[in-house]
Amino acid sequence: MRTSRARQPAGRPASASRLFAAALAIAVTGGLAGCATAGPVGGGASVDGEPTGGGPSGSAESSVAPEAPGVACVDWVSFGTPREAAAHAGAVLLGTVVERAGTVELFGVDANRWVVEVEQVLERPEPPRDGGEPPPELPVSAGDRVPVVSTPETCTDGGAYPEGDPLDPATGLAGEDGAVIVMLSGAWGDEAPEGVEDPSLITPYQGVVPPAPGGTLPAKWPVP
Repeated sequence: MRTSRARQPAGRPASASRLFAAALAIAVTGGLAGCATAGPVGGGASVDGEPTGGGPSGSAESSVAPEAPGVACVDWVSFGTPREAAAHAGAVLLGTVVERAGTVELFGVDANRWVVEVEQVLERPEPPRDGGEPPPELPVSAGDRVPVVSTPETCTDGGAYPEGDPLDPATGLAGEDGAVIVMLSGAWGDEAPEGVEDPSLITPYQGVVPPAPGGTLPAKWPVP
């Protein structure tokens, strides 16, 4: 059983010493499963009812699935527009997905890891007045090749990406020239999930969007 949701594919640069992981601060324990309550963003998630980042609350993406040892069921906040999502991201990157680079474990499931070549770091919009403080901006630069973990859906019957991995070029979210806008989680550092050293998408549903003309953020999410 899952609540209704909009189905849209809602540091350090790679050249520096290491990219820290997206810090969605959770403790993944054996047999953790079920619905979590709506949580804040900056990562946009809550696990077992506990928020994992700072920011405003919103309508959450809830899921319930069969118990699986070590799997965390995560609720994801749904952003009204790409601009709102970008305001709560640690970095907003215009670039091209170059290649898949293996998998890492995130929330107890295997998540795909991709390399994104950064063409431009877009300016983050200001968050709404009641939207809380945005996360610190991540030091990523144009020309970097950044490893990005595609944040998985959790506790679903269709695996980590029931409707396709949003970072996979085959999913069709890129523009005509292959460019995408990628919004990364803003939670980092010591709170990073164990074993993960790379940034991840802000949510599984709204972390990737095709750019508008001129490589800018589109005003609306694409129609599925």
